[in-house]
Amino acid sequence: MARAVFGATVADYVVTPSDGQWGIGANLPITFWDAINEGAQYTDLQDLSGTPITEVTTNSVGSIPQFLGPDGVTGMWVEAGGGARVWMEAHDTGGGGGGPAGSVTDWLNVKEYGAKGDDASDDTVAIQAALDACPMGGIVYLPAGAYRTSAPLTIPPAVTLQGTHTNLMAVEDLVDPPCYIKPVPSFVGGAVISFLDEIDGGYSTISAEHRILNVMIDGSDLTEPGTDGIRARGNIQNVGLRDVTVLKVTGAGIHTEFNGGFYPYSWRLHRVMVDNCGWHGFAHEVMTDITLIDCQAIGNGASGFELSNCANSQMVACRAEWNTGNGIHITGDWATGTGSGGMLLGGCSTDRNGQNGVLVDAVGNPPIQIENLLTRRDGRNNGAGGGGYAGLACDGATVPVIVGMVTCYPGTDDDGSQESSPQYGARFTDCEYVSVASGFLHAAEAGWSDGGGNAVLRRGLNIAERVGTTADPVDAFAPPTDVAGNLNVGGYLAAASGQSGGQWNIWDGSAKALNLGSGGGGIAIAEGANARMGTSTLAAGTVTVANTSVTANTRVMPFRQAAGGTLGHLSVTKTPGTGFTITSSSNTDTSVVAWLLLEPA
Repeated sequence: MARAVFGATVADYVVTPSDGQWGIGANLPITFWDAINEGAQYTDLQDLSGTPITEVTTNSVGSIPQFLGPDGVTGMWVEAGGGARVWMEAHDTGGGGGGPAGSVTDWLNVKEYGAKGDDASDDTVAIQAALDACPMGGIVYLPAGAYRTSAPLTIPPAVTLQGTHTNLMAVEDLVDPPCYIKPVPSFVGGAVISFLDEIDGGYSTISAEHRILNVMIDGSDLTEPGTDGIRARGNIQNVGLRDVTVLKVTGAGIHTEFNGGFYPYSWRLHRVMVDNCGWHGFAHEVMTDITLIDCQAIGNGASGFELSNCANSQMVACRAEWNTGNGIHITGDWATGTGSGGMLLGGCSTDRNGQNGVLVDAVGNPPIQIENLLTRRDGRNNGAGGGGYAGLACDGATVPVIVGMVTCYPGTDDDGSQESSPQYGARFTDCEYVSVASGFLHAAEAGWSDGGGNAVLRRGLNIAERVGTTADPVDAFAPPTDVAGNLNVGGYLAAASGQSGGQWNIWDGSAKALNLGSGGGGIAIAEGANARMGTSTLAAGTVTVANTSVTANTRVMPFRQAAGGTLGHLSVTKTPGTGFTITSSSNTDTSVVAWLLLEPA
């Protein structure tokens, strides 16, 4: 019979049935038995090279290394230093190829492949060996440690690289556990971790289903410019990143791009932090169906999130702070065909980005939907403020931009230095269609700014503005509302005052279709050249009034305003497009007459 493979999985830290979690100390000898109490000790063991051993010593982090059990045995009781025994099962029964000692395991510990994790040794070859040996669906495990690398690590399709802990960011005097991949200064390559597509990787099928979990990349020692944290080129689908941090690489934190006519597709990023990288935090080029949840880009050298045609995608509860460029930049050609699609930003926030908090300058026809956007202190502009920047900016966008709620709050750096920014709370210039339903916009110069050139810019009823400092703001809580098209109001509309630049229509069929308020209310009509109301004086019982607005159907209503001479009856004759003549039956009538012009509906 074959020997089974034991050890080197996370499950080997905890065993069953009765002891619950059972921790193993570092560098501790352990023995194996055929019974929970007393019984016979198994001493017919082998290491992975086939050398006979009688016991196994845990490694520096307390993990049980891989070994081969007795012939035909698939489970043993484990004893560490005379304590209570616990049950361990084999996780591979041997006989396969590809891994150490001919075994096939679905959980590979990089330290069993020679990785040190001591913050000094070059672990590139060892980690890559584990990745290459891992079967599809398996996990390559990074125990706690600092793993130095000198070249890119490539994760094959359907393989998971999993660590123990990810720091959210690097801050002096905070706890900094050694749990990361850290390229050496002489590192050469385009990215610390790479995903290869079918073309570059030589795979027989589409490259897909890679995973990175609980892994931190610390690029603070990198010297070569343009080195990304994680890069994918070409048709690489259904990748998942969870609890991943990329720190201080010289390129982008996460970078997906074109290769051979194809782009990466349908990724899921949860709790991914990109901190102080040299280029964009997240740079996604034509990434259809991407989902970003609770991701953060802080202090990066360009935009926090650079999203160029991410059709049918979602960005939820993400943060962009202190980036040199825009916090979130929605750009590129989003196309016009049936395969194109827009994007939803929900519950996202920005703070103290160098340019706009959110900038939309994308072209195409799919709608970009923004809900519950919180912007704060953006438009830092190297501390000078101004620059035409805004919390939310749309500039030259042909995609429809639909905004539910947006807020903006100005401010300075955390220590109170530098100028207050942004200049505008929300600014819209040369866009095809923008609709903002509600918001509270406080900025240094103007809360709401129409930069001109917009085909349709709709401003909702519930948008308040403030200008000036946060300590002494000037309120503009009742600004004008711009509604293009029809406004349908159920019930009635009450307005303190109003005006219209277009025609009014009342469709009610009752006798009182138009009611003019209470006593003292009335109608005022402008007088002057070609006006619809005015006065004239009869001379020898007649007067001709020039008025080009008169039509064949115009109803001219004359009446005496002030009597003069011998009074007579008044009559009217019209000359359409020219005017009308008022004549008295008395040729000595010199009265002042008034007239009103009406048209039939």
